[in-house]
Amino acid sequence: MEEISELWEELKFELGSVGIETLPKDKQEIYIGMGNRNADVLFIGNDPKLYLSEDYKVEAQSSGEFLIRLFDLAGIVPEAYYITTLTKREVKIKNFDEEEKKILLDLLNMQIALISPKIIVFLGKEVAQMVENREVNLEKERGKFKKWKGDIECYLTYDVETVIKARNESGKKAAVATNFWLDIKNIKERLDHNE
Repeated sequence: MEEISELWEELKFELGSVGIETLPKDKQEIYIGMGNRNADVLFIGNDPKLYLSEDYKVEAQSSGEFLIRLFDLAGIVPEAYYITTLTKREVKIKNFDEEEKKILLDLLNMQIALISPKIIVFLGKEVAQMVENREVNLEKERGKFKKWKGDIECYLTYDVETVIKARNESGKKAAVATNFWLDIKNIKERLDHNE
């Protein structure tokens, strides 16, 4: 257990050196993730508003608060999930150069290995494309479980910002919002099935 804690600290240390030359000083703080480090499901996004700290702290009216509210409605308990982002900072992946993106991806893979989830959920096409290193068709691939590495399954859905925007523009019954809710329920069913 102590060895795993040391690996988490090493991960955080390594992340601290990525972007140090290019990011503004106020955007360099590391936000490694939020939730249970032994969770069955790992959500990976590219939205710096998904969490503020590891102890389920989110900003009011943020995408993180919206997502956690949906988890609560679907019955996905906090012990079941961990949320992280590609950058682990208050910026999106586009703020990094290609070499930095490669390092961030390597560190994300280390984080995945430490968590060892049963399911990885890509919150958005951009995340899936970066992690899987291929072109992704969101409309064709969204909402399906598929084998990823080893026994891990992956699942593609919308990024939370897109869902919130669709709801704000077209209401709660917007297709994107409805599909996202169905995805959350599918993930809950899969978690229940895996128990």
